[in-house]
Amino acid sequence: MTCPLPCRLAAALFAMLLVASPAMADGFASAAITGVRLGALDLTPDDGVAAGFSISGITPALSATLYGASSDHYSVGYPGPDVPASVALVLSDSASSAATDGTLGHVTSRAFGTAALGEFGYGTASGSEEVRVLLEPHSVLTIGGHLSSLAYRTDEVRDYDTVGLTTVSIVGASGHTYTQLARQSLSYADWPARMAIEDDFMLAFANGTAQRQAVSLYFQAWSAVTRSVTPVPEPPMAALLLGGAVLLAAQRKRGKVRSRGSGPT
Repeated sequence: MTCPLPCRLAAALFAMLLVASPAMADGFASAAITGVRLGALDLTPDDGVAAGFSISGITPALSATLYGASSDHYSVGYPGPDVPASVALVLSDSASSAATDGTLGHVTSRAFGTAALGEFGYGTASGSEEVRVLLEPHSVLTIGGHLSSLAYRTDEVRDYDTVGLTTVSIVGASGHTYTQLARQSLSYADWPARMAIEDDFMLAFANGTAQRQAVSLYFQAWSAVTRSVTPVPEPPMAALLLGGAVLLAAQRKRGKVRSRGSGPT
């Protein structure tokens, strides 16, 4: 299907929104799944029945959240198949956005944070798409494409946790996940300041029965940035502090008992 001029202009605008890197961001995260292609292999090439599949439905979903300085914002979008769309939120110079250009399985997300998030604040974005497929008997469905994720914070600022996550899943008719691929980039206060992943992927699902089989494919690109100026102690540290306090209290109690027991009778 040929995309008309307004459609192409919208797609270009959404691409610029997603690709442009904020120059002033202290924490940044992005994720994308692109170049998705589906194929079929024949498990029984000599039976005279061709392998194949058909797409029975496509459901994209987009969301973005921003929280900072006691101000909470949330935006969602449910575009139709083959329709370029995006959602975006801006809080001063922090922002989050998610988009699809209408191509099968193509979803992107990004979030970036600055001091506008306050002492504690966050931005998240998610672009996802469900693709429902009918797989012919004795056929193998193949799913290939490219995924990328990026998470970084500026070297001099350690108040940000950033995550860029991509997942591709194949779920059978029973609802069990048969195959899942996940790639994520992380940048925490005690981790490297930047992590980036670029990876081609290939997954497969086999229908070895003599009946058509319903299969669902899920694509998601998720990004998150959290700013915490006064971080809460990590659970291991909190456990150590609590254990130390209990030990000191026990020693003090034993000392008092010993002191009373050593007096004159």
